Amino acid sequence: MKGLANRMKWGVPILIISVGLLSADLYGWLDGYGLWILSLTFGAGAIFEAISFPPLPGGSLRARQLSWILVYAMVVTYLVQRCTSFFGDAVTSVEVSSSLLGAVLLLSTLVSTTLGFASNRSKGKLWTRVYSLLTVLWLSIPISCTLLLASLEGMETSGIHLVLCTVLMVKGSDTGAYFVGRNFGRRPLHPISPKKTIEGLLAGIASAAAIGYLYAEQLADPGFTPGMALFIGVLVAVVGQISDLQESALKRRVGRKDSGETIPGLGGALDMIDSLILVMPMVLWLRIVLDQ
Repeated sequence: MKGLANRMKWGVPILIISVGLLSADLYGWLDGYGLWILSLTFGAGAIFEAISFPPLPGGSLRARQLSWILVYAMVVTYLVQRCTSFFGDAVTSVEVSSSLLGAVLLLSTLVSTTLGFASNRSKGKLWTRVYSLLTVLWLSIPISCTLLLASLEGMETSGIHLVLCTVLMVKGSDTGAYFVGRNFGRRPLHPISPKKTIEGLLAGIASAAAIGYLYAEQLADPGFTPGMALFIGVLVAVVGQISDLQESALKRRVGRKDSGETIPGLGGALDMIDSLILVMPMVLWLRIVLDQ
């Protein structure tokens, strides 16, 4: 119960603040800066934690973390500006979004592989630099996709609605999977994360689909129908679980349970956004493809 209390104590305020900032963007109070604040903050926190994974001897860890966070901010800004210029043409938009999705899938594998080399103290220094660069690119893509998704035209109100709905579906899926898996889970989902269960996954799918359907029904936007939201919700839950397992595999390589200790009961910033790493590029791609 103590673990659950900690999750609620920190998770609920973070969710309220996040939804509040996105809502402020929707009503035009922050003019889109709310999402930038959220995205860059969580992304920077995730990189701060991930860079500390390899046990590199010597040098200042804090200086290394801060320097890579600066690189991350520049990469995100470049990707958003560069990709936005391509999104005027339908064919090019699909190609660019497909490339971003493919890149994050490839980088997920490369980050895991190079972390193994970087953890070897005899040859860790060079590989730690390679791992750090790949990690920055890996985490910059979903953050950039989130900002690009919010800027897409076509929905009656704003692309922020799709970002907000996606975040709610992901967190709803995580919550549903946690409660059902904890109380009724019997069949393990994958050995990488022994506490995850098939029953939890099914509950997560149902939760995400229900949240998406209800959100779209209330929004009443012809460009984001309840049926479309239901379909996206199912994919979000499944892909989010895969993304979560990838991050669990990274932590297992370095013998960690959580990515950090910045948020009691919830781990670190990387733990908070792990499900979104694959989800956001996928939703951006889906949004563009379904709009054709």
